[in-house]
Amino acid sequence: MSDSIQGTLTQRAGGAPDASAVVDAVTRTWQFMAAQLEPVIGERGVGVLLDRALHLVGKKFPWLAQAGPLERGVDSLAHLQARFSSRNAQEAAEAGCALLVTFTELLATLIGEPLTERLLASVWLEAPPTTEQDPPND
Repeated sequence: MSDSIQGTLTQRAGGAPDASAVVDAVTRTWQFMAAQLEPVIGERGVGVLLDRALHLVGKKFPWLAQAGPLERGVDSLAHLQARFSSRNAQEAAEAGCALLVTFTELLATLIGEPLTERLLASVWLEAPPTTEQDPPND
């Protein structure tokens, strides 16, 4: 699952992402995840898991957890974006990936990995096809 998350964030951020592209990729991916999960575990369930993931990831990235739990409702996404906004692209990408992986692992602990994978399958982008070039003939 970690590879799917990393690949999705990389694709959504683009080829040479800046910090704002990374923040946008993390935010959009989070929105897709929440949309898939809220009908199943509710907005509050999603929020509690996100808060726990922020707490756990905050051990490595203290700036993510320093503001405490996110407020429920419309502004929670803006608060999450604000936590990433002052970071460079690499740090935002590492923290965003860690946050989404941790959230997904927590969810899998509660509802099982097969159901987690089914619920979130539509969120992850497929890896772009690789093109292998034939070695030149000498």
